[in-house]
Amino acid sequence: MAYGSVDDWLTLEKSQAHIGDLDGDGVADASEIANALEAASNEMDGWLAGRYRVPVTDPAAQPVLKVHALNIATYHLARTSSVVTEEIKDRYDASIAYLKAISKGDAQLPQTPVSDDTMTPTVGDVQMVASGRVFARDEFGGW
Repeated sequence: MAYGSVDDWLTLEKSQAHIGDLDGDGVADASEIANALEAASNEMDGWLAGRYRVPVTDPAAQPVLKVHALNIATYHLARTSSVVTEEIKDRYDASIAYLKAISKGDAQLPQTPVSDDTMTPTVGDVQMVASGRVFARDEFGGW
């Protein structure tokens, strides 16, 4: 599952559309952009897997994941086209630094809050059952 779409990339990278034109016909190649987004998302999942179930589907995390997927995909497309600019490299480095921080536990993705209303007991819930007291005051001579 890609964390961004071709349309997302084309919207964000209007000025960089030449990067997505790998065959030189003057039109961004949707299939190449889709491949770069899928590769970027897989790379991200590698960093996220230690802390989250991947692919991450929480709607609260999607906007953050999309930005980083677009940054990483742009870097890979630019590297393929041999036109990596300092801005593209900086955005890529920032995205990788964020993913590293998540993997270390220094940052986390936004999460949709779970309300108490939505939590209902299930058969698999854990319950504690204790027997009576093991030691009582009267067992030690009225202590």
